[in-house]
Amino acid sequence: MFNLSEWLVERFVPDHEKVEDGDVRARYGFLEAWVSIIGNILLAALKVFLGISLNSIALLADAVHTASDVLTSVVVLVGFRAARMPADKEHPFGHGRVEPIATLIIAILLAVVGLQFASTSARRFFGTEAVDGSILIAGVLAATGIAKEWMARFSVALGRKINSGVLVADAWHHRSDAVATMLVAVAIVATSLGYPRFDAVFGLIVSALVIYTAYDIGMSAASTLIGERPSPELVDRIGAIVRNVKGVKSMHKISVHDYGSGRKVISLHIQVDGALPVTESHEIAERVEDAISSQINAITTVHVEPPEPPAREGL
Repeated sequence: MFNLSEWLVERFVPDHEKVEDGDVRARYGFLEAWVSIIGNILLAALKVFLGISLNSIALLADAVHTASDVLTSVVVLVGFRAARMPADKEHPFGHGRVEPIATLIIAILLAVVGLQFASTSARRFFGTEAVDGSILIAGVLAATGIAKEWMARFSVALGRKINSGVLVADAWHHRSDAVATMLVAVAIVATSLGYPRFDAVFGLIVSALVIYTAYDIGMSAASTLIGERPSPELVDRIGAIVRNVKGVKSMHKISVHDYGSGRKVISLHIQVDGALPVTESHEIAERVEDAISSQINAITTVHVEPPEPPAREGL
């Protein structure tokens, strides 16, 4: 079965399997951003055309909302472009942390959208405001909502593939627009059936979900910027690499600093045979550094220690 998402990745992301490579990560980000920008512009233009043709204020208002989503995709595009910049004198470990900064910006924008949802839903619930329209307009809105949901799933798939919070955050922005569009469609149908407050209740629930998601994404981005301890999976992976290097007796004090875009700085201590010459111990450390750097996109520093002497009895 044809999979559009996979086809786009294979067509526009060379070496797409190398997800830890900074350039490949950037290409994934560019692909998601341009698909989002082009998709939102086309959907907004379609809504404007149909809104004018059908004399629908609901469609025209939703077109403005869809067009505004281009802003978050521009943030993604700029974020990945900046994160791709090479290291320089002032930033010796690169600019990869621009990516979580972009994630934080999108999380804030998503929270604003959630608050707008809540405000609109509350006005509809407590007021007399109703959404006018026809079943045809509701159907058009539902169709564009489905298109936005595809864009959200596409962004999530790419975000999970390269472990990118900014793409997942942009996906939720697409999903919020899809939900908002569906809410307008539901409101039109519910009003025609005599239930004008139905969409308001649903809207308040969705608003809470969007705001919580924005908080969760924002806190995750902030935690990355502050600095997190390495995951157990990464520690186990480093350990497996080190244990395969001949001459290493043991290791400890693994430290990992994540600078985004797959760039990491790793330091650890290894123990070798204390009878080895300094030059041979140094060669073992270099082999460990090369082994880690070849399998993980990281600058690695290894400190060599002799084995701890056995404890003497009676002490």
